Amino acid sequence: MQDENVIIPMTGADLVALFISRFCSDRVFLVTGGACAFLVDAIGRSDDLDYVCFQHEQAAAMAADAVWRTTGKVGVTVVTSGPGATNLITGIACSWFDSIPALHFTGQVNQSESRESLGANVRQAGFQETDIVSMVKPITKMAIKIESVEQLTVSLPAALNAATTGRMGPVLLDIPMNIQKAQISDSQLQRAMTLMSTFETPIEGVSKVLPDFLEGATRPLVIIGAGAGLSGTAQTAADWCIENEIPFVSSWGALTYIDRSHSLYQGSLGVYGSRHANWCVQAADRIVVLGSRLDNRQRTGNPKGFAPFAQILIMDIDQEEINKYSSLTNYESLQIDLRKLSNFLPQTKLSLATREWTTLLKKRKFEMSDGFDSAVESNQLNPYTAVRAMQAKFSSESIVVSDCGANLCWVYQSYLPDKTFLFTAGGNSPMAYSLPAAIGAQIVNPEKAVYCFIGDGGFQMNIQELQTIIHYNLPIKIIIQNNFGYGIIKQFQDAYFEGRHHATGLGYSLPDFSKVVKAYGIPYECVTSIDEIEELEFIEGPMVIDMHLSPNALITPKTEMNRFIHDQFPYIEDTSISDLPFNYPARPSELDNQK
Repeated sequence: MQDENVIIPMTGADLVALFISRFCSDRVFLVTGGACAFLVDAIGRSDDLDYVCFQHEQAAAMAADAVWRTTGKVGVTVVTSGPGATNLITGIACSWFDSIPALHFTGQVNQSESRESLGANVRQAGFQETDIVSMVKPITKMAIKIESVEQLTVSLPAALNAATTGRMGPVLLDIPMNIQKAQISDSQLQRAMTLMSTFETPIEGVSKVLPDFLEGATRPLVIIGAGAGLSGTAQTAADWCIENEIPFVSSWGALTYIDRSHSLYQGSLGVYGSRHANWCVQAADRIVVLGSRLDNRQRTGNPKGFAPFAQILIMDIDQEEINKYSSLTNYESLQIDLRKLSNFLPQTKLSLATREWTTLLKKRKFEMSDGFDSAVESNQLNPYTAVRAMQAKFSSESIVVSDCGANLCWVYQSYLPDKTFLFTAGGNSPMAYSLPAAIGAQIVNPEKAVYCFIGDGGFQMNIQELQTIIHYNLPIKIIIQNNFGYGIIKQFQDAYFEGRHHATGLGYSLPDFSKVVKAYGIPYECVTSIDEIEELEFIEGPMVIDMHLSPNALITPKTEMNRFIHDQFPYIEDTSISDLPFNYPARPSELDNQK
């Protein structure tokens, strides 16, 4: 029997647990293993933490990614060395590309058993020893193998600071077992619990930037990106646009952060964006971009065809993103922290001649169709109509997670303005993200309803996490948008490979989801029509809804290769930029000749 008066020394593992409880989410997502056993035990003994056991480390990392998105707290994973650590990589990449802070702790073999201890460049010394740090450095803001207790004490606050400042992102600390077991002194404890302060450069005269750039504009437009959303200033930007009567559009990553019901909001831009929003971008003469990197899913693979008759001002926190525009004469840039956006917005209303422009956009927005009715034949369940019918059943202020591919497009293209929080892993966009992300969101938001859209292919890639859902009795509603194949690739094959569906229809198969889901003890429903969706009743606990769609359901609209982003499939006659003092060439490739 242990003497209650005996003081048990704090260990490195205890220090990690205490740091997490002070500064991060109080739910740690993990898959246990030998090299992280001391970390897991310390977390299990903590009165201020709880852990959630996932079935796969990839899912744990994706769930941690959802924590910051839905709570503003830093998500945390703990996994073992070797395969446990390498399984994190896809989830870490999601956070890296979307600028989401997360802390990942990997266990590592004892230093006495490591490659370094042998003094030889062998592939591996200790069991499951793997150089995870070198692997994840390109997709983390900071990745360190801890070499001493002293380094651990300074690396904890440094890692949190790296994750949450500047352009945010994930970090990874690889901690050998002997350091997890080592004793921590009082001074080391104090050092670890002291967060770093970030120096801020005074902002002077910056409110003149936007008025100077917009002076003389007759067709101004603002693009609000995910950077503005993550910084908490997307609606601030939208309100400023409304005050100054400037039309605005959003990226998919930003649309959930703004009130999309206002008449000045024109839609979301991009290859799979709104036809009208894309038209606005192509017709504008001044464009202000707030926190969007304008990737090739937004401006297509040919940047010359994106807003070719506009001057563009990029405002972003990442200097490297800004540098990529340096050779383009119609681009200007300004590096700013969008969390301080209000300092850059003029306090007095701008005097801009925009009445004719806004009147024109209102008229065209009313007239222009995105062609959702072309997605399937008239007698089939339309994926766009189905999403909206399902959305109508969602609770107010709930959380909705979407996956990738065709099912992602169907959700984001058709999702109506409401108070739900909608998100996805936009940059990495892996299959199977939405299921573990929904789990992470539900665990840290137990009071909210959480809904997960996912494709039949993606569902199979993390299907093991149904056990996590049933074990913790998470009331997540999973909607499988089942088109019996990889729809977005099928459509690509139809356009460019004469309909040869290799590895999408041919070679692809799926199980009877009703049997799989019921094996986990989760209620299952299959819907094949709008009437069945409208009649569907959600139960209190978890539930899987298998929405059967046509194998040939299309994404509409979609910009295909060597076309302007407003000239989308299904094609319409009026793709001209009419009522404006210039004419577009037939293809972006012809712009060099015109200029």
